[in-house]
Parts: sequence; structure tokens; C-alpha cells
Amino acid sequence: MSVLEENISQRPLEEVLPEAYMGYSKFVILHRAIPDVRDGLKPVHRRIIYSMNELGMYPDKPYSKSARLVGHCMGAYHPHGDSAIYEAAVRMAQPWASRYPFVDGHGNFGSVDGDPAAAMRYTEIRMTPLARLMCQDLEKDTVSFRPNYDNRLKEPVVLSSPLPNVLVNGAGGIAVGLSTNMPPHNLGEAVNGIIHQIDRPEITPAELMNWVPGPDFPTGGFILGREGIRQACETGRGKIILRGKASIQPGKNGKSLIVITEIPYQVNKANLAAKIETLTADKIEGIADVRDESDREGMRLVVECRKDSDPEKILERLYKYTQLQESFSIINLVIAADGTPKVMNLKEINAAYIEHRREVVVNRVTYDLKRAKERAHILEGLVKAIQNLDQVISEIRAAKTPALAKAALVLRFAFSELQAQAVLDMKLQHLTHLELLGIEREYDKIQKTVVALQEILADERKVYGIIKKELKETADKYGDERRTVILDGGDQGKPQTVPAGPARPLEVLLTGKGFIKARLPGKNGRGKMGDPAGQGGDMFEHKGEDRFGYKEGDALRYKDTDIFQYKDGDILRHKVRCTDKDQLLFFGVSGKVYSLAAKLVPETSGRVKGKTLSAVVSLPEGEEIAACRPLPEAAGGHVVFVTRLGQIMKSPAADFANLRTAEGMTLKPDDTLVTAWISPEEQDLILLTAQGQALRLTEADIRAMGRKSKGVRGVNLAPGDSVVAALPVTDAAADLITVSERGWLKRTPIEEFKRQKPGGKGVTAARVELEKTGLLAAALPVGPAAVLTVLQRSGAQTRIPVESLKIETRSRRGALLVAVVLDDYVIAVFG
Repeated sequence: MSVLEENISQRPLEEVLPEAYMGYSKFVILHRAIPDVRDGLKPVHRRIIYSMNELGMYPDKPYSKSARLVGHCMGAYHPHGDSAIYEAAVRMAQPWASRYPFVDGHGNFGSVDGDPAAAMRYTEIRMTPLARLMCQDLEKDTVSFRPNYDNRLKEPVVLSSPLPNVLVNGAGGIAVGLSTNMPPHNLGEAVNGIIHQIDRPEITPAELMNWVPGPDFPTGGFILGREGIRQACETGRGKIILRGKASIQPGKNGKSLIVITEIPYQVNKANLAAKIETLTADKIEGIADVRDESDREGMRLVVECRKDSDPEKILERLYKYTQLQESFSIINLVIAADGTPKVMNLKEINAAYIEHRREVVVNRVTYDLKRAKERAHILEGLVKAIQNLDQVISEIRAAKTPALAKAALVLRFAFSELQAQAVLDMKLQHLTHLELLGIEREYDKIQKTVVALQEILADERKVYGIIKKELKETADKYGDERRTVILDGGDQGKPQTVPAGPARPLEVLLTGKGFIKARLPGKNGRGKMGDPAGQGGDMFEHKGEDRFGYKEGDALRYKDTDIFQYKDGDILRHKVRCTDKDQLLFFGVSGKVYSLAAKLVPETSGRVKGKTLSAVVSLPEGEEIAACRPLPEAAGGHVVFVTRLGQIMKSPAADFANLRTAEGMTLKPDDTLVTAWISPEEQDLILLTAQGQALRLTEADIRAMGRKSKGVRGVNLAPGDSVVAALPVTDAAADLITVSERGWLKRTPIEEFKRQKPGGKGVTAARVELEKTGLLAAALPVGPAAVLTVLQRSGAQTRIPVESLKIETRSRRGALLVAVVLDDYVIAVFG
């Protein structure tokens, strides 16, 4: 069919092109490339999640074919091609691409080497619990809906998003003249920041960094320096340097291996390996081989160095010339609630999310209130009918039709039409006595619910209280440990040896499963800390019984604000005070010693356990930490090692100031290290055995040796006996506390333990009866004002004031003060 010439509009190209292009660019920005600040999702991701929710692809249901989702999403909400939908769904399922995946994939979903996913007809998917959470309460009118592309259906403008997805998963996209590149963050840290901003709306972006220290990438690695993070927090734009995790390990035939176990975010591992190979003959000399040994256990890219090469120099060149070190430009461009693109800083992003959640909670409570009032109205009619039951039945029996019966009820009893219909629909079984009582109870309960909901709507503080409660529940249930370590240092990846300015105090915590973190002293902590006395933790000095609420003589089981127990069964084992200028020495049970600058320990707050120690220190597989000690900048005195078989080694602390190898004490094949500490001066020490023997020695009687020595015999053990504790004795300690496996405690004056020479058998420290008391488990020298914390395998704690323990002689058994059930034995005591 031809077009009439008079129907053709003639316009200059210079007028039409800008107009058309502006419309196109607006569509791309708002409907394709930029995420909404409220739920952190682009339209395609939102439609995928909503479609999965509609199709019932829940986490507790069987997997469904990916093609089923793609077909439904494309036909109902996103008519832009199946490949766009499937590729977005695949990325949401890849754990190296999404910090918290929303799609649970079954089948081949690609790899970190850049391999593509299998076709949608071969793979299966379902929602993750977090994706299900994103659709929470949509049926309660919590968010606005709009028509889909053909006006046949409705789709949500934004999801309810009970988690701050815009921060935790980040986003990347290129629109017309605009781009966004938001890094992912740790869920627990992001929630902590939002909660603190709710409590203090005037908080600055710089202050928020105390709770949200920086991005947390799914691939781990390191961030070098904090300046780029600070700029992004304050302005919404910044540049950070990412570095992969690599360690130098001994190989075969005297060769060294550079083992890469984590790579920067969005780096292709296969391309990285290929790049290293191409640079071998050009810019990086000394590489013999490059091989990928990654498997189901994790990533392992090995660079084998030649015998005559310097692996440290090769590693530095890898950082310089390959993507093992990469920059990441942060651009926090989002679509604001008013529909305009805007670059936001951290505080503005949090504020937008808080306002969104406020609207969601208010809408949900309003919906619940409306439904509660409707139900209360119906129940009110039923209660009135019950109170006039005979007359109601009489009116119904007298009516010829249901319509006349309904009219009669409305006329005589002043029922509304809804109430009258509910009375007519009531089953005969509801006329029993118990059913009548149940209706009255339900009416009373619904009335209380109405009042409670009205109180929430009338008090904004209660609304924010609900937001904080739900955020905390989400973080506690789905939060995990930080994967990316932030290193203080220059932007070029050269960490400073000593931080500028005065030393900053830190408190370092290490759990039994090897998670480490640092925090400011006093955050969730109590009192003053002293030497751990060889028990793998520090001594707390508590003052004032009102501080704890105990009465003299009481042993109180409690949950301390100092975190000893975590939700996954892990418990706190080591806790030390230091400064950010100190070196931390980690003493393995193998006798080896590992060093880490205290300033490199990841800083977190709350119940987050931090980073695995193996992520920041090169630990052999299976190595356990017997003790953690700070080595001051000007190290003096000696390092004292004590083993299970009673060997003692004393070495100058200066030998451990600049560790290049992990060489420590050489142990016998069947021996393990019990503890180690740094002794600033000559003092006494006490060795205690499992069978209750104690040997007090003067440190001066033990000659100093170099590293790698086997030490000298400290105590002559009886057959089957072993050392379980070793303690430096200071002048401040007046008594020795001994604790058995089954919870028997005894307090004995230090003076009762006379000094002996090395190699002696010692004297009785506590009477041990295997069936009743169990073996000796721990000991601690304390002053009379201390409060003991006895820790059990499960993480349970019992707090006991030392003053409540009566002083007893060495041969006594003590008192049973800790409830031990089954094999939940005592493992440590802190004081």
C-alpha cells in the first residue's frame, strides 16, 4: 500500500536526530543499564527474580529448566531476546561474579576462565533464599506496580529488598554517555552501616567507613590502600587497586613456586595464565613453567621459578605487568527514587535505601491493619450473633430466602452486609461451646493486633526499629566473613613498613577455626588486658561487681559481649592487645613461627569473624595455632617455647623481628607446641601437666639458644603424662588457678610452688581423679580482684570472681563450679 505524500512529515535531520536520540538514551539509562538505588536491580534482573517467584522456583522446590524461566520472562515482561535474559540469569548464578548469588544453578554455568554456560535447555535453576527474600511481602501492596509492555499484566516498579542489594552485590553497566561500576560489599558490614545511620542520621560518609570499611569482592584478594575507598564513600567516585593473593612456596629440586590462590575481581584466570606465559621470554625472566592446578577445592595457579631466580622479584613483576594487580574505578551511578540518574556517596545510598524500607514497612503495616480491621469487623458480627444466638436462628428460620434472611439480620441487629453474610455462612460446628469461645478469643486477639499496628504507624521510631530488626536478622542468617583484605599502604601497592603518626591500639581476635580480625580496644570488650599466660588468650582485669551483676560466691553462666561463641560452632581462642606498629607472631603446634604486621589484620566490628588466617599468612595445610603474641617495634627479652613433652627453648626476641622463614623450634616427631610467649625480662615460669603436677623454674636457669634448636628438658614427665599449660609468673600474680576438664577449680598461693631446676618432676598442683575431676585442663596466675571466665568446647562460659574461691593447699581437689555435660569439657580459662 502506498503512502500518500501529504501524510509524510518533512523535518530537518538536525531536529529529528537529537530528539530521537534523547528518547533512546533515556530508555537505555532507565530501563536497561543502570540499577535502581532502592533494590539495586536493573529491569532485566528484577524481571528474572519476579518471574521465578511467579513460577514457584523456590529454594525448597526442585530445579526447573532455565528455558522455562527465559520463556516466561520474555513473554510476560522482557521482550528483548532470550539471550539477554539467560546471560543475566547465568551471571546471577556465578559465585565469582555475584557476591551473594540470587540464582541457584544446576549444570554448567561457565567458569572463572571465561568458559560460557551451557545452553538454557541443558541447565536448571531455582531461586536462592536471598532472591526469595527480595520478593517478600509483594502481595501486601508494599511496592508500586506498573503495566507490562503490552498492558496485559502488572510488574513491580521495584522489589521490597529487605537486604541492601545495591551495596552487597554492586552493579556494572554502560548507558548512553553514562556508566556505573559499583563494587560489592559484605552484607554484615553494609547492614551495620545502615543501622548506625538510622541511629545517627547526621553521620558523615567518613564515619560510616568504621562499619563499612570498603568493598568485599567474591574472588577475595587484596585492596591496596584506603584513599580510593574514602573518595568513593565521600563523593561516589574513586579508584582502588586490587591485587590477587599469591605466596612463595618451596618446590621440588630447590625451585620456588609462586602459588596464586585468589585473583582480582572480573579477571579471567585463563587469560592471566596466558599473559604470564607470553611475558616469560620478554619482560619476566626466571619462570620455568606456568600451570593451572585448580580443582574443586579451589583456585591454584602455579608459577614455577628457576633455581637461580629470585621469586620475590618475579612476583613483583607479575604485579606490574599482568592482571594479578588491577585497578577498579568506582562509579556509584544509580537511578534515584524520582527516576533520575545520580552519582551518590555511601551516605546518600544508605539514605535512599532506608527511605525505601520505611515506605515498604509502612505499606505492609497499613495493609495488615486494613486486613485486621476487616477481620475484626467480621468477628464483631459473629460475637454479636453468638450473644443473640436464639433470636438470630429464629430470624433465619423465618426467612423464605437467604436474601431475606440477610436483610432481616441487617434490619434487626444492625449488622453490616459483610457481617450478615458471615453469620449466614457460619457452619453449625461453630455453634459448639468450644468454637464459640475460640471466636471470642480470636476477636480479643485481633483487637490487640489492631492497636499494635496503629501504634507502629503513629510512631516513626517503631517503624525504624522494625527496619533495624529485619536487617539484623537478614545479616545474622545470610551474612558471611569478609573475603577481601584491605591493606594500608600506597595506591601503588607498596605497604608502609611503619604507619605514620602515633601507634594506634588494636585488639586482635583469632578463632579456633582460624578466622582473624582486629578491632579498636573496648569495642565489645571489657576491662584491661594483660599477658595471656600461655593459655592462648589474654587476661582480663575486671573491677566492680556491679559491672557484672554477680554476688560473691556465685558462678554465673553467661553470654559475654566479648564474642567467645559464633553461630557456626566456632569459638574465640586467642585475644591479644597490640598496636598497629607491632608485628604479630603466630606459633604453630609444629613449632614454626609465622609473622604478620598488625596493621594488615582486617578490621571489622560486631560478630563478623574477619578473614581466615591462611588468607593473610602463608600457613601449611593443617597447621594449628598454639599461641599468638605481639612483638613490639623494639623487641627485647626472649621468646620462650614449651612443648607437650616438656621441652623448653629460649631464644632472643630479636631473632624473630624480621622473619623471612617460618623456622622456630625443632620438635620430635611425636611432640607438639603447647604455648609460647615473649618474656621481656628474666622471670619465673610454671609448667603444669595433665596429671596435676607443677614445676616452677627460673628463666635464668635456661640458657638461650638460636632458632631451630630442640631446647632442653623442662620437666621429667611420668609415663602417659604431658604438659597442658605453661605460665610466666609475674609479681602481680598472687595465686595460681587450676581448672580440670570436668569443671573443678582450685586457688593456690604461688608461694607454695618452690623453685626447682630444669628436669625435675615438680610437685602436686591439684589432686586429679580421672572419673571425678578429669585431667587438668588449664591454669592461670591471677590477682585477688580478677574475674575468671572458664571456656568449654561448645563455647559456653562460666564467670567466677577469684575472691569467691577459698585458698587451698596444693594437694586439694578444689570445688566443682562449672557444669560439664557429656564431653563438653573445659578447654581454657581467662582472667
